[in-house]
Amino acid sequence: MRKGIFILLLLSSSLLFSKTLVTVNGHKIDDSIIPKGYEKLDDTTRANLMEHLIKEELIQAELLKSPLVNNEEFRRAFEKQKKIAQKEYKRVSGKNLTKAQIRNIKGSIALMLYQQKEFQKTKVSNQEVKNFYYNNQNKFQYPNSIEIANIIVKTKQEARNIISQLKHAQNLDKEFIKLAREHRQNGYMGWFGEGMAPDNLFNIAYRAKPKTLITKPIKTKYGYHVVYLLNKKHAGKISYKDAKDKIRFMLKRQKVIEALQNKIDNLYANAEIVY
Repeated sequence: MRKGIFILLLLSSSLLFSKTLVTVNGHKIDDSIIPKGYEKLDDTTRANLMEHLIKEELIQAELLKSPLVNNEEFRRAFEKQKKIAQKEYKRVSGKNLTKAQIRNIKGSIALMLYQQKEFQKTKVSNQEVKNFYYNNQNKFQYPNSIEIANIIVKTKQEARNIISQLKHAQNLDKEFIKLAREHRQNGYMGWFGEGMAPDNLFNIAYRAKPKTLITKPIKTKYGYHVVYLLNKKHAGKISYKDAKDKIRFMLKRQKVIEALQNKIDNLYANAEIVY
């Protein structure tokens, strides 16, 4: 539900003391697991943070009592993450992890493994997948699209010089990436649907044939672009066959999140919370 966020919480160099924020079912939550400065947040944000910490504690405490933490998979994941967190925390604060932070790591690992196992167990029927596809046709439409590589420079002459080099390249793909890296750029930009890239760049590239170097610089507000059209496709609809696996994954993930949220809400409704 909050993949990786606990790492961020552990790495603040300003965690210099521990103060109890709230007690949940007898367990004290202290501020060693959050960055210093939370007290400066506005009332609404601070209240949301407290609710998040309480719900996190409830689900982690529940999972830490379960058989999930008594296997080798959990132990390996915990030791690995603890080692990484300890090294980084020592670097930024000069201190060892607190008991609360170590418990937070354990709880986060348990939650991650729990969600993985629930995902594996969750079933989505073929009918559910089909219903989603045919009831959400707008989600499977795509516009005219281009796949490009791109180098942006400040002046038109720079762009012309690059194009001149590329015109004589024996292997355009390799040479383009080489020149992009020389300009400290990635080069490959991926797919852009109509409206996602500057209009003049999209229109010029879309008129070209795939695997074509655009032989004139294209000016936008970002600078002068050297564009290599890798591929393009006309607007259309993703078929059910091509969409079904992604739909199934999405629906399974959605079921896991909803079930987890219900579990947390039930724990919250019956928790003893003392501020």
